[in-house]
Amino acid sequence: MSSGDGSSLVSSFPSGTRSGLVLIVLSASLSTVAVLCLLSYIAYSAVKLTPGSSRTWTVSTNVHYYFVNLLISDLVQAIGGVMTVRWMKLNGLVEDRYCTAQGILKQVGDVGVAFTSLAIAIHTFSVLAIRFHAPRSVAIIVIALIWVFIALAVGIAWATYKGQEYYGATQYWCWITEDFPRERIALEYFWMWFSAFGNIILYVLLTFFLKGMISFDNHRVHFHAVGTYFPNEIGGPESDVNGRRSRALAWQLLFYPAVYTITVLPVTVVRWLTFYGHYVPFAATAFASVLFSSSGLLNALLFTLTRPRLLPDHRIRRAQQSSAAGLASSCPHHGRCPTDTTDCEKWPNSPSSPIDSLSPSLLQPVIYIGPSSPRNSTSTETEPPSAS
Repeated sequence: MSSGDGSSLVSSFPSGTRSGLVLIVLSASLSTVAVLCLLSYIAYSAVKLTPGSSRTWTVSTNVHYYFVNLLISDLVQAIGGVMTVRWMKLNGLVEDRYCTAQGILKQVGDVGVAFTSLAIAIHTFSVLAIRFHAPRSVAIIVIALIWVFIALAVGIAWATYKGQEYYGATQYWCWITEDFPRERIALEYFWMWFSAFGNIILYVLLTFFLKGMISFDNHRVHFHAVGTYFPNEIGGPESDVNGRRSRALAWQLLFYPAVYTITVLPVTVVRWLTFYGHYVPFAATAFASVLFSSSGLLNALLFTLTRPRLLPDHRIRRAQQSSAAGLASSCPHHGRCPTDTTDCEKWPNSPSSPIDSLSPSLLQPVIYIGPSSPRNSTSTETEPPSAS
């Protein structure tokens, strides 16, 4: 059967498939636009905006490195989904260079998102639960290893099976063909499942930690009754204003692994059933693929909602300037205290909060509490420093 452009269709779609593919392409297109806009703004903010502006992007923590890499992987994955528009037009699949390119992009994007989501979950768990602050070089090394693995997985397999139909038609789009089941598992499925399982385990542990049900100390796990333990890392009980704020910020950090888990589980179930020869209705495949293709859109929206300093907001800038002025006037260090220091007399020896190292752009300006400040001021320290 001819495709109309001189190529031959290797498979054609059954009736009713087109509407589902439209939704898949639409979700992938929205993800592409959202991620491109966010990456463009990050690049513009990092290069063009005035230093010190509330909108300026700074790569100040490992999470920032991981998140940019997550966006890049989301973009590659989304572009692979958008390429399905050609198969909609042809109402079938053609195995050519375009098909091969889609297969590569889908594999690169899927594995990149899986690894980076797991890296974010591990980093969040390490900082919040066990208070391990990895140096910035660790994030760079991890990201480099991710892309080295992806390059080897794609390059070696493609070179090994050159001349064979390694990337080709897979029912509704192009990917690793069913003639290579071991490569499907070893080079993509396993890592998606491993990342999803790891995200779930870490998400559950962090949930128990934030609820005060477990704690980690000296490589040991301690269990606590609900309401009897409040980690110093995230603040005090729910009645404490600062404890609620710190806990809310910590919960926001868990949204990223949660998004990956939610988007990958349906497609994992569908692919697992298909892999073992079970019949899967196209409606289930379309739903899982639409959700999976929306990963980039969801991550971009999540970042926009949980990182307010990325967006133009002059009120935040004015609040920061006001807070800085207040600190300078009451600081015994000749106005040299940083604006995010909660106890001026302990600066610069007081350790930063793990929340700061995870997501500094989430934190609002704080008010110094000292002998001349009221007790009900907003701060992460509710007690003034003791006199020495």
